[in-house]
Amino acid sequence: MASVKEKLQRLHPREYANFTYAYPVLSRRSGGVSIGVNLNPDKICNFDCPYCQVDRTPPGKEQIIDLPRIREEVEALLSSVDENGICRLPLFDALPDADKKLCDVALSGDGEPTLVPEFADVCALLHELQLAHSQLDFKLVLITNATLLDRPKVQAGVEALLKGRGEVWAKLDAGTETWFQRVNISRISLDRIEENLISLGKTSPFKIQSFFCRFASEGWDWNKEEVEAYLQRLRRIRDAGSRILEVQLYTLARRPSDASIVAVDKPLLESIRVRIEALGIPARVYGSGD
Repeated sequence: MASVKEKLQRLHPREYANFTYAYPVLSRRSGGVSIGVNLNPDKICNFDCPYCQVDRTPPGKEQIIDLPRIREEVEALLSSVDENGICRLPLFDALPDADKKLCDVALSGDGEPTLVPEFADVCALLHELQLAHSQLDFKLVLITNATLLDRPKVQAGVEALLKGRGEVWAKLDAGTETWFQRVNISRISLDRIEENLISLGKTSPFKIQSFFCRFASEGWDWNKEEVEAYLQRLRRIRDAGSRILEVQLYTLARRPSDASIVAVDKPLLESIRVRIEALGIPARVYGSGD
């Protein structure tokens, strides 16, 4: 039977109270409590991943980025954190204090956050809040598919996040363009994403998030050739002078939009982790509840 902690880690609802943007979750990848900021209530994304676990059955809400409202909501959640950095929201009451330390405020959501025209303004706002609450010692995190990291306005936002304790967690789900277009489906090429990651990593160390799955009804799978192509991309990023802090390997956690998608076995993820670490890049396998 799953523990309270495991149940909270599996659930990542982007709704909290009557808030529009901010929400608290318990995250394995963060290592504790993460305050999410959803900039995509309209559910718009430039990926169309069949494994996406955002429910797009109900239509998205009209997207109006209200900076004062974002400040108010994030401030309200930060006010629930005591002087020791422990989040005192009733949602986490059943957890020991060690499990509910605030680790980060993360720009994530129901789409790609860097698509929002106000992205740089939101990043500057979060940096202000980080400075105002420096006693809490939390990171700022951007979770992104890396497609728009070459745009000046996005770069300005990333720069604001990285002024303090900030990190970019960028997606890399494939080694070949063929697999990329099956699992991510985008007008932007995988080569462009690789170029963006190289440019980012030359100035700012970052983390990579890689999702692995199988398409049971079609026979699509991570075969030897795809794994080799994926490792080659990581090698090129490393050899170009980019510093990868960690590769986060994970598989299906919740119901995807395409019912034919199934999780890969943990031994496959572990075997890939070993090969990534042989490249001198830290890697970690995260469980189904991450």
